[in-house]
Amino acid sequence: MQQGTHALELEPRLDTSAVARRHVLSRLLAWGLDDLVDPVLLLTSELVTNALLHSGTTLGLSVQRDGVGVLVEVTDGSSVPPAKRRLSATAVTGRGVRLLDLVSDSWGWTPTDTGKRVWFRVRAGAEWARGADGAGRAVSEPGRARDAEG
Repeated sequence: MQQGTHALELEPRLDTSAVARRHVLSRLLAWGLDDLVDPVLLLTSELVTNALLHSGTTLGLSVQRDGVGVLVEVTDGSSVPPAKRRLSATAVTGRGVRLLDLVSDSWGWTPTDTGKRVWFRVRAGAEWARGADGAGRAVSEPGRARDAEG
């Protein structure tokens, strides 16, 4: 089993989310984590797309096999933290935090000198598709991140 961190710098372009998904997919398959492809690619796409929309800056993408699953981090040049938004029934954006709550095992954000880092973890073997009444909530890891809600 290969471990380690694989990082990529992404310029803000139309194909940035697709490039990010391909990079993460290649790592998941190399690590034999086929069962994590759907949730990890969904959340990677969400984080990268949100970073592009809200910062418009060069992004950093990091994917790490950490022994229990996968940790993905996206850095951008905006200091504005992720936040839940009130949505109308016809809203086409604004569901990123809810997706992180429902699909990831944990997630959070950390301010950086140049913006922020948003991360999520999906554990191998975990059931990732929880229902709307499931226990999804943002958590922080001690010494690593702030709670995504505050």
